[in-house]
Amino acid sequence: MELRPEYLLPVISKTLQDVILPVLDEQQQVAQEQLKLAIGFLNIMAQNGAMQFAFDADELRRLTALAKALSEIVEGNEASTRAIAAAEAVCDNIGVDPAEIVAVTRQLRIGVSDLIAQGHAQGNMALDATIFGLVNDFSRVQLDRDRAWVLPMGFEIGQDAVPPIASQLGLRD
Repeated sequence: MELRPEYLLPVISKTLQDVILPVLDEQQQVAQEQLKLAIGFLNIMAQNGAMQFAFDADELRRLTALAKALSEIVEGNEASTRAIAAAEAVCDNIGVDPAEIVAVTRQLRIGVSDLIAQGHAQGNMALDATIFGLVNDFSRVQLDRDRAWVLPMGFEIGQDAVPPIASQLGLRD
């Protein structure tokens, strides 16, 4: 039996689409919509699963750069300093466990939030503007990545305007 997600996810999606969805009562519109949403996410996971590591590593690299830029203009606390150091160590280790990337990214998000809060607490308008610009630049790229990731679900108007996730991550389409 094959238990790898790249094989199981399409099978589960097809079963839900072909067997479960047709027997749902037409009056159960919310259930139908939720099932279609779940099917869509299963399809995205199956389609993009091979890129998950690259997606997570890309986010960690960019978040580390943001944290370092913030730490240059805001005095960080011990937790944010440790989070940045851990993130740099993971970024430098090509063979790192994918779960470690996710864990370190979560810790770094907390560190970045702390740096932002400490910066804003200083009440310096110029510093606030710099922080705003750094966070906005990071968020803009992350939003582009997230939009491309869920593109197959069809929520995006003008899908052609969103570059494919593979090209955004520097992978072959």
